[in-house]
Amino acid sequence: MVPFFGGKILSEIRPQDVEAFRGQRKKKNGKTASVQTVNHDHIALKHCLNVAIRRGLLQSNPASKVPLPNPENERDRVLSDEEWSRLYQAAKPHLRPVLLTAYQLGQRFSEIVGLTWDRVDIKRGFITLRSLDTKTRTARQVPMTPDVKVTLQGLAKVRTLTTAATEAASRHVFTYEGKPLQRISRSFKTALKDACIRDFRFHDLRHCASTNLRRAGVDTATAMKIVGHKSGKMWKRYNAIEERDLTQAAQKVHKYLQENTRGNTSRGYCSVPSSKEYVSY
Repeated sequence: MVPFFGGKILSEIRPQDVEAFRGQRKKKNGKTASVQTVNHDHIALKHCLNVAIRRGLLQSNPASKVPLPNPENERDRVLSDEEWSRLYQAAKPHLRPVLLTAYQLGQRFSEIVGLTWDRVDIKRGFITLRSLDTKTRTARQVPMTPDVKVTLQGLAKVRTLTTAATEAASRHVFTYEGKPLQRISRSFKTALKDACIRDFRFHDLRHCASTNLRRAGVDTATAMKIVGHKSGKMWKRYNAIEERDLTQAAQKVHKYLQENTRGNTSRGYCSVPSSKEYVSY
């Protein structure tokens, strides 16, 4: 923003300047930035100008007068049980613990690869994420599922603290060839190909975790704490409603009505009162 707006006095910035900034925004490689990326810049600019207003340096915010377009990047791709099984089996040994943690706990990739053993309490069954570890800058406690706990116990057994050369890697939970794991793009792509899974990204595992938490009956407030969603809107966005969810909902309603409605309709017809039972008003 500084190269574009740096030569202007605050009061000289107009809505059309904000629109021009949006139009020329490029990535470092020269390619056009995504709508979501430009929106992030726009929001940052709007915040800066709001600060200027609070300090008496500006009367109105031109960035607020330019609407933010919908990036239309919402996804609802979740793996079926069979797809997850194929993906996990196809993954390389170093990738499996990462996939499992993301699939069952919903942690972001950066939260996973940056995890160190001092924040893993296997005895209590909790992973501690500090505020500096999370995208929302909010610390949280993540409870391990039994599968994740067993997996981390296995990784702890092979952990080595013998030489200074391996000291850095030994602090990190997830490693590859003796070094802290940083990227999985190639191995993840290979696993997807071998498992015959299309249109799926690593971040979609967070969608899977959120959806599975809801299906398991975990209340929304607790599930949001586990996955790290701060708003109900974001929680809903990460929850996928599939045909089986709708079918199960209909079955639950049917069961409720059977148990709580007078004149059980399970025989396939409704009990209609005879003419003598009608009351004349």
